[in-house]
Amino acid sequence: MRRTAFWLLILLLAASSLGLVVAQPLPQPTVRILVNRDGVNVRILPAIGAEVIGFVNAGWTAPATGRSPDNEWVRIDFNGQEGWIGVAVINVLDGDLNSLTVADPRTIPYGGFESPRAGASDADSPIRGRLAQSGLRLRAGPTTAYPVLANIPRFTELPLLGRTASNAWLQVNYNGTLGWVTAPFVEIISGGSLLDLPIDGIVASAPPASESTRENYLGTLRLMLERINLAQPSLDSIRGTWTTVALGQRAACQNFPARPSDINIANPLLAAYYPILNPLQQDFNVAMANLRRAIDLWIEACGFPQPPDGVIGRATVQGALNIIQVVDGQFADLRRRLNELLPPPLEVGEGQCLFSFQEQFDILNVIKIGELVLDTFTPRKTATGYCIDVQAGQALRIELLTYRGKLSPLVSISPFDNPTNFLAVGRGLTGEPLLSVGPVLISTTGRYLIVVSDTGDAPQGDYALLVSDVAGATVFGPSLGIDPATGLPVLNPGAIGTPVIGLTPGVPTPTPGGVVVCPSLAFTCNQLFNCAEARACLAAGNFSLDPNNNGIPCEEPPLSCTAGSP
Repeated sequence: MRRTAFWLLILLLAASSLGLVVAQPLPQPTVRILVNRDGVNVRILPAIGAEVIGFVNAGWTAPATGRSPDNEWVRIDFNGQEGWIGVAVINVLDGDLNSLTVADPRTIPYGGFESPRAGASDADSPIRGRLAQSGLRLRAGPTTAYPVLANIPRFTELPLLGRTASNAWLQVNYNGTLGWVTAPFVEIISGGSLLDLPIDGIVASAPPASESTRENYLGTLRLMLERINLAQPSLDSIRGTWTTVALGQRAACQNFPARPSDINIANPLLAAYYPILNPLQQDFNVAMANLRRAIDLWIEACGFPQPPDGVIGRATVQGALNIIQVVDGQFADLRRRLNELLPPPLEVGEGQCLFSFQEQFDILNVIKIGELVLDTFTPRKTATGYCIDVQAGQALRIELLTYRGKLSPLVSISPFDNPTNFLAVGRGLTGEPLLSVGPVLISTTGRYLIVVSDTGDAPQGDYALLVSDVAGATVFGPSLGIDPATGLPVLNPGAIGTPVIGLTPGVPTPTPGGVVVCPSLAFTCNQLFNCAEARACLAAGNFSLDPNNNGIPCEEPPLSCTAGSP
């Protein structure tokens, strides 16, 4: 099953690639805590044994700004830096701890997953700084507790994008990675002062994550699904046992069903996919706990006489059956959610490729250079993609011709395995038939992704797509045109880069049927090759070529057409 959200993600990221970076403030703390004993450690990490950065005594109060994933620690601001205090030694004066952002310096990026303040980004800033004294470590958050993302050499100049409230740490963008450095080592060289920077900085395009997380993520989803299937026989067995007892019959008190165990997802993986994996882990473990409870009730019941010698309490029997019914629903819900997240069983045929992006999947057509591709957009279908294999050194020109209806096309090309690294993006105007993108010089041999979308409100139209290799060309005439006789798109064999066998590049030549095509209804006389093309475009509806309405297009230089011009 194709996922529409997949293409929406691509388009949103395409917009971000054009420089649309929006600062989103972190949630403001609404929870206030009170320390209830003396000599309480404030630690750099939410863990026993972590480095102690100070002490507070009974009566000390502060806003809480986050909580650990296990809900055992709260984050506070301590003398201008992040600190952590155990929940056991505090009272909550105002608010609800559960409303706090989940955070963990070891694995979860500063700001949480809804608004990560570290990770991939192409954001820039007029305020620039320089590492004048020494190199610095780029960290995932504004304390030394956060992992190092990169090492920045001495004398590097950086755009400054944010700061902490104490001005002790600065958010910078180093070679496309948004992160944090200590402020005392940064010298501001232009654009303003620290006070002009937003507190807590701006949002990254994505949280930092290791390369292996996706494989581990999919493997964990498959493991959870397999564990549910392995637990199903235990659920069926205990259901049969309690149903037998409910009917007043004896059930065997031996070979008890296997008791399924909980799942514990590794913290780095849980952090990388926290919004998805944490609810799944919690619901999975609740379901398994309920199944174990139904089994344990039967093990306990086996310590008492069964019918007809004894009677197990009706409330116990009904309670066990109710638990089993709940587990049934929980298993069904977990299976549905896991199957939605896992790659569908798509069969990739000849001339197709399987493309995945942010856990969404789709089968795309593989197109070739010089192949004329026809497709349609409707209000329900506003985007699609194509795979194309390209050699290093080729220079690609992508042309999209709207030949029926009105579209507002957006075309992008990027490496297949790095779809948000856009090599080129082109946007067409509504009503303009031809959109040309490139030339795009390809430096690495491999497979590339071309995404075509419509940015209008209700697209309805047909388009032709052509990718040409124009390496070495000095003239770039359009390769696509509209046949005035049929209104359908055709290749213009006079264009450099159009792979039409046996024709001379740059020379307008009739199609095999003897029809000269109009390369584009948007072209002026200066863009056309000869009078034959001008007459074809006039016949196709480009009346601007004949301002005096005498039926002869392009009478002025450079074409100077007459009634008998070739």
